[in-house]
Amino acid sequence: MNLKMKKSISKFFKTIFKPTSVKADVKRSHLLQLLLGLVTIIFINVLGYYFFARIDLTEEKRYSLSVSTKKLLKEIDEVVFVRCYLDGDMPAEYKALKNETKEMLDQFRAYNPNIEYEFVDPNGFENRTERDEFYRRLFERGLSPINIKTTKSNTQVQQYIFPYIDIVHKGRTYIAPLLSSKKGVAGEGIIAGSIENLEYNIYSSIRSIVNAKKDKVVFLYGHGELPVENIYDFVSSLSEYYEVDSITINEKLNSLTDRIYDTVDLSKVTIENKYKCMIVAKPTSIFSYKDLYIIDQYIMHGGKVLWLLDALNVSMDSLQAQSSTVAISNFTGVDDILFRYGAKVNTNLIMDLQCAKVPIVTGQYQDNMPQMSYYPWNFFPEIHPNSNHIISDKISPVKMEFVSSIDTTASQAEKTVLLYSSNGTRIMNAPVNVSLNMLKQKQDAKLFNAGSKPVAMLLEGEFVSAFKNRLTATMEESTQIAFKDFSDTTAMIVVADGDICKNDFINGQLLPLGYDKYTRQMYGNKEFLVNCVNYLCGDVDLIPLRSREVIMRKLDTAKIERERTFWQVINVVVPVVIILVLGLFLTIFRKKKYSRKFQIKSTK
Repeated sequence: MNLKMKKSISKFFKTIFKPTSVKADVKRSHLLQLLLGLVTIIFINVLGYYFFARIDLTEEKRYSLSVSTKKLLKEIDEVVFVRCYLDGDMPAEYKALKNETKEMLDQFRAYNPNIEYEFVDPNGFENRTERDEFYRRLFERGLSPINIKTTKSNTQVQQYIFPYIDIVHKGRTYIAPLLSSKKGVAGEGIIAGSIENLEYNIYSSIRSIVNAKKDKVVFLYGHGELPVENIYDFVSSLSEYYEVDSITINEKLNSLTDRIYDTVDLSKVTIENKYKCMIVAKPTSIFSYKDLYIIDQYIMHGGKVLWLLDALNVSMDSLQAQSSTVAISNFTGVDDILFRYGAKVNTNLIMDLQCAKVPIVTGQYQDNMPQMSYYPWNFFPEIHPNSNHIISDKISPVKMEFVSSIDTTASQAEKTVLLYSSNGTRIMNAPVNVSLNMLKQKQDAKLFNAGSKPVAMLLEGEFVSAFKNRLTATMEESTQIAFKDFSDTTAMIVVADGDICKNDFINGQLLPLGYDKYTRQMYGNKEFLVNCVNYLCGDVDLIPLRSREVIMRKLDTAKIERERTFWQVINVVVPVVIILVLGLFLTIFRKKKYSRKFQIKSTK
């Protein structure tokens, strides 16, 4: 280091550390504060680049994504483009849905920048020909608009609103509605429900297009089960998440499982289930011994089953032809293997004081139209779910028809009640005389003293085969049959009502599952059954998203009109006054802090 450089460094340090005036100290202090602030901001931004965190202060955590959504977003390594057609000049409720959708997509993008989106206004074309052509393309893709009529400048204006999102990923396209429409809910109720289901709708749509391969679920046929048209809505709902199939066993050993033989040692066989879950919807004929064995071995190899069973043969259809009928045992043979697994569907009917109403003809109008009156039908209980389990938590009451009670039997499986009747329950053991005349009779509440009864139960854990110690030694030891007497860890759900999954019709038009065409009330049948299948298939993450609640805090329009001037003054004048007061206070404070007092001494 030469002498000149040494002098320069010495001069620099002397300049820094030399005594300064008060004014220079203040200036230096301000520069240091500015420098420290800039360093702090840069440090926080660098830290935020590597560590992501958000604080949600809302009561219902509306700006917090669920664990399952975050998990899905972490797995996305390529761009998912979302195009939303809900934009432009719209009524206030649709603007609220648009704003919530944008905020939700912003949250998705905050966790993964591969989420990209844009909002398109279908009515934003100045050229009418271009707008009509855009409409046509949307119509062809299956986007059904909502026709809205609004009044602007005393003129009625008609416009189309397309509440849909279009998701594109790796060349595949998926269209999802933003409106979660339910029968019996209209107007702003649909918008509120759609906002509650927004995260679920976007999550499930992205999940469907990202995870192209779906698990398989199968409906069992061949034993008098419900026809396809009666379970159409249930099947359609499951199709959003699974590949839905149907099968008739016909005593074929490989109907539910694949048997893979070792190419070297043919005596060795590996058995794999074809389906993640099997659904048995209201069988009415006897299962053969071989069919029961095939189902049993499917369960032993980890297969899941949703049993929807009627213990007694009785329906409203039988009461339409005659005013009374006798409910007798519906023997299918399934109760035998269920007993070994840990559940018993009793041959009885539950009458419940908490029940749905049905119409009966009580007279006739002058134009020969029948006069209908509604009476509580105690054989149609309104079941309140068990809120202590994720399957049945936060769902609406479930409507059941001619349901039986369920008892538990000795087994290794863990039992959890999902649905149970109210405390005002009466048990009618088979055979039961069911008559429509009971509708007009006032029921004696003292007879409804059986207490709450389980009507749907979850069994999970390890099961003992229903055919253990029931086969010959040769069959048990055969490597070709490969009998398994203890199951892998698995689960099944037993529901003591086969009609719980049955959708209704009005004039040939399909109604949503759970919708009561008489009272126009929407029950939670669909949510409960889909939750059951999600749980059995291991898709537990899907369940809490559907039951998420977002509180829509609406403004009081009457109060707004009444206190408009007051709040305008508060919003406009008060902030200005606060800033002026703060500025005056800071000016006085700085004058007192930095002003000098000089005293002039007299010299004599």
